[in-house]
Amino acid sequence: MVRAILLFVFTYLLVAPALSQSGSTDSTNTSGIYPLPILFYTPETGTAFGAAAMYLYRVPGFPRASTVTGDVIYTTKKQIIVELDGDQYFDRGTYRLLAYAKYQRYPNKYFGIGNNCPETDEEDYTFKTLYFRGVLYRNISSRLNAGPAIRYENSSVVETASNGALARGIIPGSTGGTVAALGGVVNWDSRDNTIAAYAGSLYQLTVLFYRPAFGSDFSFTDIQIDARSFYEVLPEQILAVQATGEFMTGRVPFHYLAQFGGASLLRGYYDGRYRDKQCIALQAEYRIPVWWRFGIVGFAGAAQVADQINNFGLGRFWLAGGAGIRFAWNQEERVNLRVDYGIGNNSSGIYVTVTEAF
Repeated sequence: MVRAILLFVFTYLLVAPALSQSGSTDSTNTSGIYPLPILFYTPETGTAFGAAAMYLYRVPGFPRASTVTGDVIYTTKKQIIVELDGDQYFDRGTYRLLAYAKYQRYPNKYFGIGNNCPETDEEDYTFKTLYFRGVLYRNISSRLNAGPAIRYENSSVVETASNGALARGIIPGSTGGTVAALGGVVNWDSRDNTIAAYAGSLYQLTVLFYRPAFGSDFSFTDIQIDARSFYEVLPEQILAVQATGEFMTGRVPFHYLAQFGGASLLRGYYDGRYRDKQCIALQAEYRIPVWWRFGIVGFAGAAQVADQINNFGLGRFWLAGGAGIRFAWNQEERVNLRVDYGIGNNSSGIYVTVTEAF
């Protein structure tokens, strides 16, 4: 059943742009293909380079843009990533399909499980995976959307540290396997732009059930909460605030555990430096245009993980902050190139990538 759904979504993802525009004579409907080289840097990847192409189009009479993006990436840490990402509106915004597929061979770092894993627990491993996620939203009212969601991943751990915790095979997911889930998503979305909002809010609840009946080797439940608000404090100066929580029960493979760090959530920590079944995080960013297409930002955040919700504590938060530079690559669609420097507790990171963190 899961594979049949994947085939349907992939087929739709490839043909929907043509179907959405066929027969349209609306002169306000613009589209374009944007090929571009890829060059970015994060602590997790090192320097990454490759090629991408984005097809952007607008459904007649609907203000938000739909996109289909594909890329191939290679990094100086010998990671290989191939991605296909679609964000499509149809029936004048009544439906929205978000679909993402990825193949990767990804050398990475594992630090253990918990909120206080020491640096000495760090070990290298290499992960090979084929991953897919998708959600089909139905607009219920002007701002309220809901729909079914699917996750699927087949993975293998192809290299581990000889004396590391993963090599012993006692940690869930340390030998790979399949995870598959069905669930649902509901959100209230009043943002004026999904790429870089100037105003509005997003409140989203995701519930996913990973079960053997769906083809999963692991049985667990994943509940995710994401709340974002955007305020124009002064003309074109934006305060962005995000609060997130992820809460899991069951037998969860280590690479699916709730975590923070990386280019999007609490910059300044290695992505996955701290992971466990529960995670809460809060971050804010202030965005200021400076000159021509350039702008600057300042950001700060706090997060923690725990094995159980009742083990969260005020004194257990990890803090981070930093600043960055923005360049408006596509002003109309608010697509920014960004360079951020984040500082955490005895850690830091430089992030050179595309689009805002949230």
